[in-house]
Amino acid sequence: MKQFRGNRTWQFATLAAVLAATTLTGCFPLIAGGMLGTALVATDRRTSGTVFDDNTAEVRIDNRISQKYGPDAHVNAHSFNHIVLLTGEVRNAEVRNGVEDIAKASENVRSVVNETAIGPISALADRASDTLLADKVRARYLSEGHFQATVVATVVERHEVFLMGMVTPAEGEEATRVASSTQGVERVVKVFEYLDPASLPSQPPRAQPPKL
Repeated sequence: MKQFRGNRTWQFATLAAVLAATTLTGCFPLIAGGMLGTALVATDRRTSGTVFDDNTAEVRIDNRISQKYGPDAHVNAHSFNHIVLLTGEVRNAEVRNGVEDIAKASENVRSVVNETAIGPISALADRASDTLLADKVRARYLSEGHFQATVVATVVERHEVFLMGMVTPAEGEEATRVASSTQGVERVVKVFEYLDPASLPSQPPRAQPPKL
């Protein structure tokens, strides 16, 4: 199941995670007056053109794989800064190689990481469980992570976590620490593109949530 579709879907997923976490603790975030946008909508380190390219590539690759392989493949394409991650299940090695070829031949793709597994196609219940696990990891980014949570895109398949994004080495290691220590996570794979911290604009101190 697709865990993110560009920055907009991640923003909604982040909001859902925050609402779930605060509801469980009896608190509720301050949303009025545009504070939600300030708190949750981080500046994407990709250009707007690259975000469009990534979103378009995901749809294009997903459609081409579905059209060619149908029930023999449950594959999700995730693109970040023209790097494509393939996750899901395929019937055999021939299909696995074929879906990778489709991704590599697609427009605006500069590299492909093929993490599809050969085996039975996952059930809907398994995909729903992966979605919940991804939400749990994202909620922990917000509550425990010492980095800007929205710079990391999180994909979960078969209880394996795949991390994408343009991050500094410290951000990547912190995201990995949080994900790997989340209950239910069996494996963490980093598909990061690393940035020099000196190349990034300085960030203000992270605001602490109000005490209620």
